[in-house]
Amino acid sequence: MTADELARRLLMKLMTARTDLAAYIQMRKAKGYMSVNENDRLREMFFALALEIRDKSERLQEIQDRDTRSAMYSAEEALSSAAVSLMTGRRDCANFISVNVDKLERSLNILDYSLQYLNEHSPLAEA
Repeated sequence: MTADELARRLLMKLMTARTDLAAYIQMRKAKGYMSVNENDRLREMFFALALEIRDKSERLQEIQDRDTRSAMYSAEEALSSAAVSLMTGRRDCANFISVNVDKLERSLNILDYSLQYLNEHSPLAEA
């Protein structure tokens, strides 16, 4: 798999993660809390994708455009930040969690900017 193919595959996963994070934030705002199961599933997915990006960093270094690499790593940092935020919020109830939405929205904004750059500068768009 070439570095460009890897970047496209990771971009698709990042877009899915972005959609999931946006949906989580919307539901959290509407309900005021989330179930621990929903929270843990999303957190583990974010940590797994961030780890995959870090594990593939050597391969991603083959991408010629330094700004594209930077956008990929910014997206990874946003996912990691969101995952850490999802570790907070447990209070007295074992079944529900109340995560700080402001922190998640900051992560979502960074992820949005990174994905926008990656979409505009992807090898598919240049072909």
